Amino acid sequence: MIYLFISFMAFLNVTLLSILVPGGPIENRDFSGLKGITFWGFNVFLVTLGLGTFWTSYLVLNQLPLAQMMTRIVAGGYIAVYALDLAMIFPKSPTKMSKPLMLLEIVNLCMAVYLMILSTQL
Repeated sequence: MIYLFISFMAFLNVTLLSILVPGGPIENRDFSGLKGITFWGFNVFLVTLGLGTFWTSYLVLNQLPLAQMMTRIVAGGYIAVYALDLAMIFPKSPTKMSKPLMLLEIVNLCMAVYLMILSTQL
């Protein structure tokens, strides 16, 4: 049962990240200042994190050997993304973070930390 719950938590983390697409209903900051390799590198990282989370969810459900390591890697990725954004380190935007976005990122950060803690149960 714990494997199903951890897999669900991984899936929830990727879902919570996906609703923060720039230009969407919550994320309305301007990232036009990000250029070239910074912009594309960040996007590639986020897409890789999302796809890696789906793969991790599969690993956990099937209790495969890489499940614990991958769960920790994706949880660490989410923690880094939200912590850097909440600390206003990266990505920088001239538009201030809205209160709903800040609240959602705090919730998402807590979910990522919880996923990291759950990874110890694998």
